[in-house]
Amino acid sequence: MKTSRSFFTALLAVFAFAAFATTVSATPPSGQSPSGLVVGHLTDPINVNVDHLNFESRRPTDVAMFTVTYDPGGFSGWHTHPGILFVVVKSGSVVRTVKCHQPRTYGAGETFVESDEQPAGEVQNASTTDPAVLVVTQIVPQGAGRRVEADQPAC
Repeated sequence: MKTSRSFFTALLAVFAFAAFATTVSATPPSGQSPSGLVVGHLTDPINVNVDHLNFESRRPTDVAMFTVTYDPGGFSGWHTHPGILFVVVKSGSVVRTVKCHQPRTYGAGETFVESDEQPAGEVQNASTTDPAVLVVTQIVPQGAGRRVEADQPAC
């Protein structure tokens, strides 16, 4: 009995350390403020194919729209998203880095897409003096989370 209690205690300590190590190594956002979240639900299957664009969902889907403001020097931290995000830069400019690829700058009126098929990425305000504002539409399976924290890749 004493041996199984010691084993259980040791196992619990290993899980606690693993959880702590995972939490510590993630890179949380700083100077990022999401606002204006609006969520709608597509409950029926949908298949639209028009003007060489195709959208299909066989299961219930959430469609979320929101704005993200980055303070001067603000950044998202390394992360991924379930589903698909369409991101439009409303004002300012941001630098988007995906894994170890060359960073790309997006200015007002430009758009980028994020999906869970891409490796972890980070978005940061290109300016240290002016805010940057993004307008986001996110499509995910119904009830899915909106963001998954990730570690910064070792490049």
